[in-house]
Amino acid sequence: MNQTQIPNARELATRLERIPKSPERLLEPPPLPAGARIRTPSGLNRLDRRGLFAPLLAAPGGPQPGASARQAGNGAPDTVLELVHRITQGFSLAEYQRAKRLGYHAYLEEQLDHLSIDDSDMDARLANFPTLTQSPKELVDAYSFDPAIPQLELKGAMVVRAVHSKRQLFERMCEFWTDHFNINHNKDPEWAFKNEDDREVIRKYALATFPELLSASAHSGAMMYYLDNWLNIVGTAQENYARELMELHTLGVNGGYTETDVKEVAKVLTGWSLNLNSSSPNYLRFQFVRAWHQTGTKTVLGQTIPPFSYQQGGEQVLAILSSHPSTARHIATKMTKWLLTENPPQEIIDDVTATYLATGGDIKAMIRAILREEYLAQVPSAIAPKFRRPFHYVASLLRGLEAEVYDPNALLYFLSIMGHLPFDWHAPNGYPDSVNAWGRSLLPRWSFASFLLLNYIPGVQVSLGKILALLGGFGAKGLAKRIDTRILGRALSPAERKRVQAFLDARAPLIWPEVYEAIGLAASAPSYQWA
Repeated sequence: MNQTQIPNARELATRLERIPKSPERLLEPPPLPAGARIRTPSGLNRLDRRGLFAPLLAAPGGPQPGASARQAGNGAPDTVLELVHRITQGFSLAEYQRAKRLGYHAYLEEQLDHLSIDDSDMDARLANFPTLTQSPKELVDAYSFDPAIPQLELKGAMVVRAVHSKRQLFERMCEFWTDHFNINHNKDPEWAFKNEDDREVIRKYALATFPELLSASAHSGAMMYYLDNWLNIVGTAQENYARELMELHTLGVNGGYTETDVKEVAKVLTGWSLNLNSSSPNYLRFQFVRAWHQTGTKTVLGQTIPPFSYQQGGEQVLAILSSHPSTARHIATKMTKWLLTENPPQEIIDDVTATYLATGGDIKAMIRAILREEYLAQVPSAIAPKFRRPFHYVASLLRGLEAEVYDPNALLYFLSIMGHLPFDWHAPNGYPDSVNAWGRSLLPRWSFASFLLLNYIPGVQVSLGKILALLGGFGAKGLAKRIDTRILGRALSPAERKRVQAFLDARAPLIWPEVYEAIGLAASAPSYQWA
């Protein structure tokens, strides 16, 4: 098609129909050993766990989120432990001990300076995921016969990074921004786009500045395709991306914009499209098509976009949005809820908002403002713990057990059962981050814990030697406390510890299957669902 010609949206959409679609069924249930059932070696099945903790849940004063303050040896709040719970994908004894040696502020600064952290072991693991480094054209040329491969590699890499990367805060923020700038992997042919978006947008700018991240997203072929801006052409303006840009990505739903602003932004962004030349190395990447742009003066949030500004008009709009006070508050609120607590005090949000405006949206500066040590000293009295989303729960248990993930595909199946498969949320608002969204279905978590502790998950190994070393042996006396402090990160309430210890005492002398079952029970406790 000659770019001086102005196509209609239907005609343009046919240009990508030749790219094969991804399979409807991406994941299969993992194979089990012959005769295996979801039943633990000690005979306590997953449904009995509800009975084990039911008295605690029913009794007045039973365990509530954060009922057991994670204290240091002197009885004061252990702020380093709270920091580890918030900026990592899950507690591990080695990570906590390292953070304790460094101290609160040095550990936080180390994690913020993520590129200085030697993550060569992670780099070696990622060699098994070659599509992560490939361009959209390379993916279309090499994987049209099986589009599932790039999808599974990107999803699997997110799991492996969460468990094994030393750049834990960086991974937490990559997860956050992935939801903020959500792109549904299942909208064909996003399998050809999203790997580059993850690499060049999310991971490149996760700890940079918000204006840089916003600009990268706006120039992403994956985002152009997902929210249909590639079809935004003079005469047939497509408002989908313009609306989500303002409502979700920047100002927020109550950010002070009008329907007229949405229409004006859509006009400004006409011509922001894709390179549709399949012979070009930039195939499916962002391309501004001058002939498809609607000229003329536009007004956005009271500011004039001059006529004939072409692509620069869009850049001006991005600058207006990223510097707007409503954007500062929207981003500050979401980040504070992500890293600190679901219902943060207003004064903290105000402080983080002011930090955004003072630093031009510096993400590291906002994280420092959110994670002031005095705030984490108030857990759980004034700052409540957060409910673990399924991905966080899975990664936390794997990290606490020092499990080895050789192949993440079976883990992806469990995450899909829990409703939290990476890059799989259909709506543009991203996976929710609230207890109301995730707190009503615990059975899949209990099943996962059972399978994991039985070493029934292909591609994942829980080492008996590592568990022995973590717990200092399998002696029953005080074992529930050791499980809690050395594997779960002091998550359990005293009543929950007592229940787990009673389970162990009834089976002493212990053999390893019963210890593994006790760990699974502890990981199923109400308090471990919170971090």
